[in-house]
Amino acid sequence: MNPTHNNLESIKREEGQKQLLERNLEAHRSRKWIINLIFAVSLLVAVLCFCFQVPQAVIITVILLFICTIIKIIHKALDKKIELRLKRIKQEQRKSIFKMNKF
Repeated sequence: MNPTHNNLESIKREEGQKQLLERNLEAHRSRKWIINLIFAVSLLVAVLCFCFQVPQAVIITVILLFICTIIKIIHKALDKKIELRLKRIKQEQRKSIFKMNKF
């Protein structure tokens, strides 16, 4: 096999990885409604705790706020991780194309 053939195979493989990551990123971002639902339910629970004068309403509210914050941070971190991997694959693809054009 010659170097050009190997480069073409690697480009096809990288293109497949890129498409897979783009789909993963899109699916990850489309799940944002789940986070919004968790926030809404947490807010509802906190309001109900205060309305029914639950003795530990403040503690429950703080815990729910803490959980929502952690979920938001994790979601953003995963989103950023997928974006960085996608960017890295695009850069490698550009390098491969440049190397192939050199031959």
